[in-house]
Amino acid sequence: MIYFTSRNIPTLQGLKFTQRADIIKIALSYLSTPQKTILNILKLLIITPLFLVLASVDSWYVLLYLIGVGLSYPLITNPLSYHFIRNNVEKAKDDYFKNKSSL
Repeated sequence: MIYFTSRNIPTLQGLKFTQRADIIKIALSYLSTPQKTILNILKLLIITPLFLVLASVDSWYVLLYLIGVGLSYPLITNPLSYHFIRNNVEKAKDDYFKNKSSL
């Protein structure tokens, strides 16, 4: 299943945005170095062609392209990140609430 927002991830449903963001941050930290490298290379492969197109625009239309890239980047890369952390979300959620309760 592809999740475009953290609100759609079943494990994180019912949580506030800041809680979901913190749990996702923890889950991303659980990725191994090769997984992080692959994720970042995939993101780079996605964004590089967009910037190459931007470099070829010579008019003020470049602002429209920048807005388009700025809005589309998270729409493309967040589902990719959610896919990589799908196995770590439950553990990250448990750790998040365990640390919150110990404070």
